[in-house]
Amino acid sequence: MKYISLPYRQCVITILVLFTVYFANAQTQLTLDQSIDIALRNNPDIRVAEKDIQKSLYGRTQARSELYPTISAMGNYDRSWELPEFVLSLPPGFPGANGEMRARMGVEHTIMSGVTLEQPIYTGGALSANRRMASRGVDVAEHNFSSVEQQTIADVYDAFYGVLLTEHLIYVAERSLESAEENLRQVERLYEEGATSRFELLRAQVQVGTLRPNVTEAKHNYELAIENLANLLGIEQQSSIEPNGSFSQRSHTLLDEDIDYLIEQAYQERPEYQMINTQERINREGVRLARSNFLPKVFFSSSMNWQALRDDIGDLTGNDFSRFSSSQLVVQIPIFNGFGNTARYQEARVELEQTQIQKDNARKLIATEIRSLHKKLRQAAEILESQEQVMEQAEEGLRLANLLYQEGAATLLEVIDAQLAHSQASTSYYQAIYNYNTTSVQLERAIGILTAESL
Repeated sequence: MKYISLPYRQCVITILVLFTVYFANAQTQLTLDQSIDIALRNNPDIRVAEKDIQKSLYGRTQARSELYPTISAMGNYDRSWELPEFVLSLPPGFPGANGEMRARMGVEHTIMSGVTLEQPIYTGGALSANRRMASRGVDVAEHNFSSVEQQTIADVYDAFYGVLLTEHLIYVAERSLESAEENLRQVERLYEEGATSRFELLRAQVQVGTLRPNVTEAKHNYELAIENLANLLGIEQQSSIEPNGSFSQRSHTLLDEDIDYLIEQAYQERPEYQMINTQERINREGVRLARSNFLPKVFFSSSMNWQALRDDIGDLTGNDFSRFSSSQLVVQIPIFNGFGNTARYQEARVELEQTQIQKDNARKLIATEIRSLHKKLRQAAEILESQEQVMEQAEEGLRLANLLYQEGAATLLEVIDAQLAHSQASTSYYQAIYNYNTTSVQLERAIGILTAESL
């Protein structure tokens, strides 16, 4: 084996340690698509909704199984320790003990086995209604999964762009602070030259001191936004993620779509409304199921049995078993059960009426929500357009104020006012982008058409 010098080995170990520390602390840049994918895999509500689908599928299989015949086998062993006897009185002169005859009934060991087949023929529609209810239960679970999935996507989008917004607000705060510090340096130079007053110097110092907390607050808001996103993604190491995306206005929205068309589309697509629709169908089947209790039921069964009777089980052989079989056609006709069937039927009708009321109310709420969000989106678009112009004007105003101040044609107060106007315009502009984008996503969520691909 080739010998490696100690200094060389120490150098290699140091490099490996540095690389380990670097990669342990390196931030993982996440795009919006990656963030959504992580959230959909880690979100506990998503996993619970998936389990609901699996459970409903098993329920559907169970309901279907009731339509098929059931075959069961049985076995029974009976050991009689004391057998009963019957006493027969004998006529006078008939030989017997004390004028009577005693006989033992049964045997000590009884072994019985058999196979039974049962098949429902007619149940008043109960089995069919139960099967349809179970199938629509699967639909409810799938609609619920879609609802949870869309809400997760909307939450991640909001949190992701919330981080991007705070990043830009940090930039605005830091840029304002840098401009104020540059002004302070110029005022200090002019003050030393005797070209400005101490009042101007104090004003510049106050401006810097006022803006420093804004930077701290912006960075704190960024940390909170990162924490919110990390919680949604199920990531514990919050410092290890860094969202990477373009903070710009969404190009494809529903702003120009007709509101009535969007409302009708929501009635077709929104999973929460589809859940209520499906629940109404389930309750209708529940009424049919309750009505079936008033109708007769017909069942067919057939069995084949083997029985062995022995006093001495030790000598039991296959020849001791005798076979017998039978078939039955059973008709059950309900006559009176204490008004229980009537109460169940009325209860099912009330549940159906409740669902219909909920459905009508849901239609009104959905229409109101979509109208409100569409109006909010239009307002957000108008604000964004105006804020974009204001920001351009504020940037030009700040440039002119700095230029005039350097030439002595403007006061420090005018420069500070221009800086403040630019900071406010930038903040409002980035906030307008965030509001427009998130509102458009909320509108798609309200309609029920939000997907990761649509973002």
